[in-house]
Amino acid sequence: METSLKNQIKVGLFLVIGILVTMSSIFMLGANKTLFSKFAHVYADFENVQGLAQGSVVSLSGVVIGNIESIDFVPEKNLLRVDMKVETEYLRRIFKGSEVEIRTQGALGDKFVYIIPGDPRSEPIESGDVLPVAKSTDILNVISERGKETEKIFDIINEIYKLTKAINHENQVGVMMANMTQASRDFKIISEKSLKLVSDFSDGKSPTVQMKTSIDKLNNILGKIDRGEGTLGALINDSSLHDQLKSLVGGSQRKNHVKSLMRTSIEKD
Repeated sequence: METSLKNQIKVGLFLVIGILVTMSSIFMLGANKTLFSKFAHVYADFENVQGLAQGSVVSLSGVVIGNIESIDFVPEKNLLRVDMKVETEYLRRIFKGSEVEIRTQGALGDKFVYIIPGDPRSEPIESGDVLPVAKSTDILNVISERGKETEKIFDIINEIYKLTKAINHENQVGVMMANMTQASRDFKIISEKSLKLVSDFSDGKSPTVQMKTSIDKLNNILGKIDRGEGTLGALINDSSLHDQLKSLVGGSQRKNHVKSLMRTSIEKD
């Protein structure tokens, strides 16, 4: 009986020690080996932390190097000082001129501090330095900072919606598209007929060949008249006939002829 009790105590101690070792391992791995790391503090002054909280991640070019230790108001300034606790081994990768900004992480919109590395030819920063704040490039931050300007964008979208709704009233857009489709078909038919007519002219096919022949004949007739060939050509191109007609019906000669005819008529009476 006494031996059984001792065995149970040994088993219980073994289980307790195993649980403690397992929990310690999980804690050290989950805490990113914080028990064996050295930390430094760097700072940044923001006008608006935009949801940043204590414990939020600090990232250097996408690599997690620390967390937010605290957020406090700066005396006599409308600024918030963010205390960033970063691993000392990463200080040599943060150079003078590096900037910080607040970005959004993941679908839940968690905020974190993103450090933009400076020129590697510069000297590394030291613990206690204040990093300048970069102009935000995060789309959510830009929208929140420029609230009044984004309202104009939504107004424009609303106006576009109203315009499209008015245009599509009683399916006007559908009617317009149907009319355009019909007009396109008609234009295609006219184009095909025009091309066929031109092709017939060039190939000499009936019935357009008759029209072409008639035009050629008319051109020949007009050419002959213009050259003075034939009776009509002679009449048009002979100036003497024109002079005779003019002398017959025009000027003082016409008056003399009329007087002579009147005198002869009176004498006969």
